[in-house]
Amino acid sequence: MNEKLYELLDTIQRTAVQASDVAADAAYGVSKKAGELLSVAKLNIRVVELKAEVNTALRELGEMLYATHTGDPTDSETLLAKLESIDALKTQIADLNAQIGREQAAAACPTCGAAIQEGDQFCRECGGKL
Repeated sequence: MNEKLYELLDTIQRTAVQASDVAADAAYGVSKKAGELLSVAKLNIRVVELKAEVNTALRELGEMLYATHTGDPTDSETLLAKLESIDALKTQIADLNAQIGREQAAAACPTCGAAIQEGDQFCRECGGKL
């Protein structure tokens, strides 16, 4: 009877170790995903900041154009510089939006967070079922 009890306890111990390994892998995956979400959130904040800069620049441009209309002409080089500034801001916004799209589209293992490829049924890093 003692032998069966020891076998049972040994089986319970192995199961507990396996469960703790799975839990650790899951925690790592959740941590990695949280980091990715934070990265995307930071990129989104930067996009909002750049859009605010564009709005400010457009308002200033409008004021320059209106000043020209009311008889206080703005130098064309100043206007051109403002327009180029707006173009540069819009390019930065487009680049950030593309980066956000890439980060959101990147498939990752739910257990360990490793990159996975389309068609994978198991993670190539941890072997977890996808």
